[in-house]
Amino acid sequence: MLLPLAWWTVRSRKASFAGSFVAMLCALALTTCCAVLLDAGAGASPAQGGADVVSFAVPFGFVCLCVMAFAVAGTFSLSVQQRTREIALLRAVAATPGQVRRLIAHEVLVVTAVAAVPGCALGVLLADGLRAWLAARGMIPAAFPFAFGPISVVSAVLICWVTAEAAVWSSGWRASRVRAVQALGEAAVPRRRVGAVRTCLGLVVLASGAWGLAAIGSSGGPDAANTAVSMVMVLMVAVGLLSPWVGKLAGGVFGALCRALFPAVGLLVKANLGAGYRRLGAAAGPLSLTVAFTAVALLVPQLKWDEQWHQERQRLVADEVVRGGGAGLPVAAARTVGALSGAGVAVGATGTFVNVLPGGHGQGDDAAPGPGGMAQAVTDGPLDAVVDLGVMHGSMRHPGPRDIALSTGLARRAHVGVGDTVTLSMEDDRPEKARVTAVYTRSRGFGEAVLPLPLAARHLDGEQPLLDEVYVRAAPGAQRQLADGLRALHRAEPSWRMLDHAGYRAEALRTRDSAMTATYLLLLVVTAFTSISVVNTLVMTTMERSGEFALLRLVGATPRQVARMMRLENAVVVVAALGVGAAVAGAVLAVFSRALTGSAVPHLPAGTVALVLGGAGLLALGTGIVTTRIALRQPPTAALRGAG
Repeated sequence: MLLPLAWWTVRSRKASFAGSFVAMLCALALTTCCAVLLDAGAGASPAQGGADVVSFAVPFGFVCLCVMAFAVAGTFSLSVQQRTREIALLRAVAATPGQVRRLIAHEVLVVTAVAAVPGCALGVLLADGLRAWLAARGMIPAAFPFAFGPISVVSAVLICWVTAEAAVWSSGWRASRVRAVQALGEAAVPRRRVGAVRTCLGLVVLASGAWGLAAIGSSGGPDAANTAVSMVMVLMVAVGLLSPWVGKLAGGVFGALCRALFPAVGLLVKANLGAGYRRLGAAAGPLSLTVAFTAVALLVPQLKWDEQWHQERQRLVADEVVRGGGAGLPVAAARTVGALSGAGVAVGATGTFVNVLPGGHGQGDDAAPGPGGMAQAVTDGPLDAVVDLGVMHGSMRHPGPRDIALSTGLARRAHVGVGDTVTLSMEDDRPEKARVTAVYTRSRGFGEAVLPLPLAARHLDGEQPLLDEVYVRAAPGAQRQLADGLRALHRAEPSWRMLDHAGYRAEALRTRDSAMTATYLLLLVVTAFTSISVVNTLVMTTMERSGEFALLRLVGATPRQVARMMRLENAVVVVAALGVGAAVAGAVLAVFSRALTGSAVPHLPAGTVALVLGGAGLLALGTGIVTTRIALRQPPTAALRGAG
């Protein structure tokens, strides 16, 4: 009985459900895309790029799922709020609260079912295009099989449906709680009290986000950047739960400001903002999410790379860097380069991984994993003659066979210092004793530890180590001789690349651009989705008020005055959303910058900040202006009939 009624409600109120349908369509497309890629990646072998696709699809899907939940929750909840009078009439004719909630749940099911086929089809096409795009840029092999089963598509539909049901549960519960006698009064007068459960839950989530930011600030490790985006999601969930309070605060402050600056129209704006604070909070939510997520997704990697390059410029003392092809360089390359005419010091390095086991001794397989990170294993030679790691304590000039250096972050996390003996776990997980002889600061882009190559080679299970690069510094006054010798060596070994400081920077920029490709893709997709959500929300909140516009015109207000009133209200929405989004992004960026550089004041490119804030503001203002003009095209009497 309720399912046919839900189908009839969706068909008869297409305008109210249009935004929900578009949001669900986009959600299904993104979720299906991630599910299909994950299914295909799980079925592919490592040689076909299966692991690479899975490692890309998992974080991509997690972020899309969080953003999708936020957007779908906003549009569905707003559609329920817009039909309060209809729900009140059902309560007045003896519909029980349970029946009202089940009706709303069935409406969500109908919208999901209608959007399932086009959404899943679009998601499969998006996944295929994404696979081709990744293959064209060499991120996965061209032979990656695009094979998936129906379970991935069905799972995507179920995830979106369950998310939407959870999103409207709060609105449906609130709409069904009023008694039948009070139902029509509840519909006529917007509810002013914010629920205590929602407020408490929002405060708990906000406290969790603050605790997460404090953890990022105290960690100072390489995982801080990965945690930053998740903290944005946590804080934005808190903002969504506390959106009525955001609307109340913004309406009170900016309503009084509009009343003071524009006495005539400002009086209406102040009254509308005070009565419709829930609408203001709902409209500001998606826009603030767009601002916060876009700012953090753009600026966190940029801050990381800026700090890394700043440290690399200070760290690189060598005149030239020799790098191999895909197979790396033999260990003998360090001696070969060091024997060139004009070469003063040559030190080879290769990347590895170390953990510092707790307790100062190994416990075999039962040992708790300690702090660790990427490390550099280096050949014999005065390392500080080719790289300046910013040593704070100790020395790295003549390390012994079991001497290591740790970054300040790893030393702090492991609670060790110069002179301490530590137990390391390396590639084969066998414990190895070593002595800390130095603690350095410039670890970004280099490694959390430096150890002798023979020490690391003992843990490669008999494999011969290969060097990633050789740092070479010319003897005093012999730079030209060294350059000539390196050119001759390149002719003898064409796969070896000789990089001076300019070439080293150019290669670092290419590496950065390659690493940022996936980030920019994720940002593009999520920003497009959140922009659609912003447009949907603003269109729904504006078109809902067509009856109000008609009444204003019937009592003497001109269309220009109504449009001016809406421009002021839209400006309040934009300012409130930009303020909330900037506050969330600023808190995350400040804590991240402190963990990365030691300063809580990040260096933010003015152009990027202006693009994020200006783009979001123009999108919202433009949507509000266009929608208001469309709503004012109807004659007042026709608008009143439609509103009723």
